[in-house]
Amino acid sequence: MKQCVIIITLIVISLFFLYSCSSPRSTVGGANPAEIVDTYTGSRNQVDLVIASEPITYTIDISTPEGRTKLHYLTLREAEGLAIREAVMQNKCAKLVDPQFTNLMKGKHVLRITVYGFPAKYRNQN
Repeated sequence: MKQCVIIITLIVISLFFLYSCSSPRSTVGGANPAEIVDTYTGSRNQVDLVIASEPITYTIDISTPEGRTKLHYLTLREAEGLAIREAVMQNKCAKLVDPQFTNLMKGKHVLRITVYGFPAKYRNQN
């Protein structure tokens, strides 16, 4: 009986110390009275994609030092993605519409990747 009382007392004391060490928590509810309510009811995602009439091509070739570094151990899918990203950056456009690829491979290694497509830019972008 005496051991049971001692064990219960130790549990109560340990719980007291455990909960007394926690940091205080407070919450604030309600709306921010200083918040400005935007009453615009149109779509903010309404932009026009202007597609150029002239296509572009971009090639990464392993015969150049830069191309060797870029294509080193890339899969065909990764090389296609890299070619699209670099074509978009070089032509200062937002995306490449209808990209088509040609490649030269030796086994699993990509030696040359060429992307062909139409550069497009966004107009009326907010």
